[in-house]
Order: sequence, then structure tokens, then C-alpha cells
Amino acid sequence: MQDWADGDLAVEFEQRLDALLADLHPGWQPAELPEPYRSDQRFCDYHRRNAKRAEVGDVLKARPDAAAAHADRVLAATACDEDVSFNKQLLHPVQDAVGRRTVQRYLISVVDHGLAHKKVCAVRAWYWSQASLVYDSAEALRQNRPTRASQAADDSVADLRGEYRIACLRAFVASEHEPTREWLACGFLLVEEYYPPHLHHLVAQARAVAEVHPSQYKDLLARKHDGTNMAQLRPTDS
Repeated sequence: MQDWADGDLAVEFEQRLDALLADLHPGWQPAELPEPYRSDQRFCDYHRRNAKRAEVGDVLKARPDAAAAHADRVLAATACDEDVSFNKQLLHPVQDAVGRRTVQRYLISVVDHGLAHKKVCAVRAWYWSQASLVYDSAEALRQNRPTRASQAADDSVADLRGEYRIACLRAFVASEHEPTREWLACGFLLVEEYYPPHLHHLVAQARAVAEVHPSQYKDLLARKHDGTNMAQLRPTDS
């Protein structure tokens, strides 16, 4: 079987968007591009999918009830969304409607049981599903003192982060496809203390893979601490 490449999920992704639009905004069509862009089929396809994603996201944001009702279908579309930035247009409205835990449990299931390229989409989406640590000042950021509320939000999903870490570790060791491995490497760390003893052999196997390509996996080899990758500065009013 040929290994996946970015773009392989484009057809399924658009089909899922079309099905959602048929229910959420029937009859809606993306605006036609002017020339010379209209003559570039690849760009037209890219623009059309982006417009459909944005429209679904806007409807879900405006209608939390619809986001909750269609959460499973939207998450299935997210697992086909290869865009590392715009995928949040679908993810965030659903997360607001059904909660971070529901979304993260779904993404973990994809890493555990999905096709290789959908595992990668789940890793890309996980980034946007994380809690964001909020800091009241630049000094608080330097001293790693997030607000209590934001720290509590991150702590509340620490158990799921542990499940995600294990799922990524297992998938990394099982994969022989380097692009898949490179994305899965974003989801775990090589510190045995973060894993139960019966998984320590997988940590050793993953380290062996990473050490063969130290420049490729330099971030994985250097990572020592667990936690969200999201942070924002909120200066206090003067």
C-alpha cells in the first residue's frame, strides 16, 4: 500500500463538509473566483474547501445547539482536515458546545485506531484543543506563574493528556512511515516517569528511533516536561 501524502484526504473532507452544509445551510455556494485565479484548478479547489470550512465554522459558532447536535460529524470532518491552521475553524465551535474532554477523547481515539493520515490530522487538531495558560504580565510569564483559573483548566485534562501521550507513543513505535512519525513525535516525550512500567520498553524503542535521526527528532529528544503548548499574555489594567 502506498504511503499517504498531504492532500489524500481532500475528497473525503469536502464530502463531509458538503453533507454538513446540506443540513446547516442548504443552498449555500462559495463565491466564484475571478480570473486569473479561476483558471488555476488547484487553487480553485483549495479556495472552495476553505470557503466551505469557514461557512460551516461560522454557522456552528452562531448556533451552539447545531454544533452540539452535529458534533460527531464535525469531529469526523476534523479528522480529515489537513490544514494545521484553519482546522480550528471546525474544532473550536464544537469544543465550545460539547466541552474539551469530548473533543480530546475523540482525537485520542483517532490516534489509537485511525488511518495513518487521520492520526496526523488528529495530532494537528490536538494543538488547538489544548487549554491555554494565561499570564497576567510578562514577568508572570518569565516566572511561569499562570493564572489559577487557566492552570486549573489545564490540570482538569491532565488525565487525557496522559492518554494522548500514550496513544502517540504507541503509534510512533508501530509506524514505519517517517512523515507520520514526525507528527506523532509532537504528542509525547521520552521520560519514563510519565508512563506506567509496562510501557517503558516502548519509550526505549521510541528513543532508539529518535536517536538514529537526532536532527529530525531534536525536539522530542529535548522535551522533558508535560503540559499545554498554548499560552497567552493578558496584561493587567494600569
